[in-house]
Amino acid sequence: MHSRPYDIVLFGATGFTGQLVFDALLKKQSDENFQLAIAGRNSEKLESLRESRSAPEVGILQADSGDRESLEKMAKQAVILINTAGPFNWYGEAVVQACVHMGTHYLDITGEPAFVHQVFSKFHQQAEEAGICVVNCCGFDSIPADLGTWLTARALPIKEPKAVRAYIRTNAAFSGGTWTTAIHAIYKRTVHKESKLSSGPRHPETPRMDLSIHFQPLLQRWAIPMPVVDPHIVKRSARHLPEDYGQAFAYGQFYTVGSFWKVVRLIVLIAMVFLLVRFDATRNWLFRKFPAGTGPSEEKRKRSRFEVRVIGETAHHQVETVISGGDPGYTETAKMLSQAAFALRDRLVKQRLVVGVRTPVEALGQDLVDRLIHEGIHIQTKPFLPIVNT
Repeated sequence: MHSRPYDIVLFGATGFTGQLVFDALLKKQSDENFQLAIAGRNSEKLESLRESRSAPEVGILQADSGDRESLEKMAKQAVILINTAGPFNWYGEAVVQACVHMGTHYLDITGEPAFVHQVFSKFHQQAEEAGICVVNCCGFDSIPADLGTWLTARALPIKEPKAVRAYIRTNAAFSGGTWTTAIHAIYKRTVHKESKLSSGPRHPETPRMDLSIHFQPLLQRWAIPMPVVDPHIVKRSARHLPEDYGQAFAYGQFYTVGSFWKVVRLIVLIAMVFLLVRFDATRNWLFRKFPAGTGPSEEKRKRSRFEVRVIGETAHHQVETVISGGDPGYTETAKMLSQAAFALRDRLVKQRLVVGVRTPVEALGQDLVDRLIHEGIHIQTKPFLPIVNT
């Protein structure tokens, strides 16, 4: 590892999210003192990106997701490889495989459940044997939910059954890349039935979790269950860290809106998308609706905010962790991913690395919490005080 030319290589740097991650890495380069390279299939675009940031010291590596040799050549030059080139269901497995073969630590920002399950099933044992750490979901999917639930569970009595619910609130927009990824994930789930996730045995005392649409009086908002990757990541953390979560642990995640009519509008929109993805013509129309490589303007991102409230309950205790910040999908995701890479590098230097395919909590834990707080993301755990109407 010490002989490798780059501490961090960013693959997919010319994409919408990749450019934001590149900026976040450059911002911290002098403080963190690391060697950086950007990678992708188009060397001219990479050169243009480097010139636009006035960063001649950054290396350039050409690699293509469809070319195994180029991926392994790229991975061999990195200590840590960051992957922002999605959709990961299409392009991600070959990159992970190259990193495992070359002994390179790996981070990405996927939110695709089928891909996450696939990576864990295929590569966990290989990554352990290779002595490397592979971490999916190092952006808004799934760092706030994973860290927030972990902090909440640790603040509750270890031997009492726990029910933990995360409530998401945001006004953010999405990019073309996120839209493309979402459409492809829905297509695989509805048509090809490829959404299988790994799950462990259920403890007999695990609380029952109601995952229906409901009005949440504690928050005074409507709650809609979220069929996203976060619950899979959270439950995997809990399964692998029973000393923090206990044996009887239940988790549910919800998106919240302020009125019933917003619930109806969102349900109609989702139902339409699930219908349209079934047919080639309408699915391609959906892809064209928000082309990959486009995204919300800087002005829109500056106005965007998120709040994740994670409420944990046992028979006699109630604890809440609040995580909040700016634009979740891009500005803060770039911050989360870059800080995850730095936290992983710290653990590698200090010989505290957890190897295998790991969740953000398993791999980075309190190190990442501390870094995110230092970077301006609000994270606080406290006794839960419900909203009371006056």
